[in-house]
This record gives sequence, structure tokens and C-alpha cells, in this order.
Amino acid sequence: MEEYLNLESLLTQAAEADVTALRQFLTKNPSQPLVTVGSGGAESVADFAALLYGARGGVATAVTPYTLNSYSDDALKTAKLLLVSKGGHNQDIAFAAGRGLDVNGDKTASFTLSTGDRNEVRKKFAKARSNLSFDIPDLKAHDAFISVGSPVMYFALLCRAFSPGCDLSKYQSKPEAPYRSEQKDGTPLSMEDLKGVKSLIVLNGSWGRPVAKNLEGKLVESGLCPACVIDFRNYCHGRFIFTSGHLEDSAVVMFITPREKDLAGRIRELLPASAKLVLIETEADAPEASLDLLIRSTLFFFDLCKATGTNWVKPKNPGDIDKRKPIAIPFISQLKKDGPLKVQ
Repeated sequence: MEEYLNLESLLTQAAEADVTALRQFLTKNPSQPLVTVGSGGAESVADFAALLYGARGGVATAVTPYTLNSYSDDALKTAKLLLVSKGGHNQDIAFAAGRGLDVNGDKTASFTLSTGDRNEVRKKFAKARSNLSFDIPDLKAHDAFISVGSPVMYFALLCRAFSPGCDLSKYQSKPEAPYRSEQKDGTPLSMEDLKGVKSLIVLNGSWGRPVAKNLEGKLVESGLCPACVIDFRNYCHGRFIFTSGHLEDSAVVMFITPREKDLAGRIRELLPASAKLVLIETEADAPEASLDLLIRSTLFFFDLCKATGTNWVKPKNPGDIDKRKPIAIPFISQLKKDGPLKVQ
């Protein structure tokens, strides 16, 4: 898997990239709301950008391009927009770029890793004569059907944009023990013990939020298993019942930073002794914590795929759904016809 998660290459490139213009856009006028937009592998990147914007004192939300259409033109005019896409060529992000530039061109920016001819978002910004297309060229992040390298690259770039003094070098080597898998009573679990897991509860808080979303996407898009992303406290409002009723075929993944350590421990104590746990933990309490958790969770994903015989590079498709067709389903004309949501 080295070709897809070459941490030294990915983080060295991210450390050397020029993110000055992106930083200025994201840190200017922090009192203005920010809407970040991304889908597929970029969805968790958009969520991380929104999280960081909030941590600096602003208000931000992350949406998909499809959900963006729910917002009225007047609403979009009140906020900054950041569009995230590795290649900038799928119709979803191109549609979002067109709408953002039409409605709020002075405050709409894009963040891609390509300057190639297929980058439709970049073309739209050039046509609009906008200088807010933050395309960082020549960065090599290898992805397959599932995005692996580009989220790491994006997380690292955003760490630098919001926290210029962050040290990415400490994450260039894979951690020796990226996670722990064990029962609630402390009995160690191997990947063989987790092969029978049919669903995962993914608990998170603070820096773990965008990483939990990223893991959910990997698990579902690989066909490995469904995952339910819940914050630690919301789990306590009743969703623990699923764990109680599925001790044999489910597991609880906990993304733990120093902020959640005590809460995670208290929740663990309430679970049955045989509950299966996967503990993904970082010692950092800064933007780099998300990067660290992302790397660790990706290594967990690789190991689980290996144990279950899941080919995440080219997932099995027993129903023989043509992989080219879902992304090509027309939707733009209907969105334009219906327009944003309205309350009379």
C-alpha cells in the first residue's frame, strides 16, 4: 500500500507547497460565515476546513454540492464559499462553482490539486476573471477507486493554512501501533476476531469529526461494512442500544484526542465486557491531531481490508452496477428548475 500512502512523499510535498493565498482567504474576515463544499473523497476535507475555521473563531458548515442548492441566493451572499475537489472535473463541483461565482463571485474560492485541462472548476474561475482559484499544481497523491493519498495531502495543506508553524515531519513515518483493538474487558483482539463484524459505530469529537466521516466513506465505498458516525455524547442519548444488541457482529471505533480521553473511558466502562473496541488515539490537541488520526484510521482500514479479503483498490461489484453511470446521472436541470428551498 506504500504507493497509496507514502507519507514521506505526501507530507514533504505539502510542507513545500505555497498556501499563502489560501491562508489569506480563510483567515480574512473571520466573522463572516464560511460554507465549504465537497463530495466523495473531498467531503471530509470540506468538513476539516469548516472545523478549522470554527476553531479560529468563525462560524462554518460543510455541505455537498447537492445540498448547497438548498441555500437561497441571499443566504449565499452572506458567506464565503470554499469548493474542494482534487481534479475539479466532476459535474457536482462544477455546478457548485458556477452557482457560487454567479451569486457571490467575490467571496467564492476553489481549492484543487490540478491545473490540467480537465479542471472544469478552474476554467469557470478563469472565465469569471476570479483570482480565488487556489490550485496547487504538481502535487502527486495516488488514489484508487477510494481516495487515500489526496485526503492526507489536503489535511496537511489545511493544517499549514490555518497553523503555519505546524510540524508535519513528525507524521512522515507510519506509527508502530496506529490503533488498539480489544474487548471492553481488555482482552486483545486480532483482525481475525474482527472479520465477522458487519457494522461499525464510529464515535468522535473535536479533531476526530472529519476523520470519522472519512472512515465511513472508505468502509461503505469499499463494500466492507456500513458505519454510523456519532459524537460521543449523542451515543449516550440512546444509540448505545445498537451495540448492546449486536455484540457479536459489530464494533465501536473511538477517535480519541486528549479532549475525549476521559469521556471515552467513561463510556467504555458502561459497555458489556465482550463489546469489541477499536481505539484510534492521538496525543495532539491541535489541527495536526486530525492528520494523525486520519493516518492511523487509514492504516486500520488497510488492515481490516486485508483480513476480510476486501479489494479497496477495485471493490467487488456483485450487483454489476456500471461504476460510470451513477456519477453521470443528470441532476443539474432539475435543480435549476426547482431552485433553492423556500419557506413562504
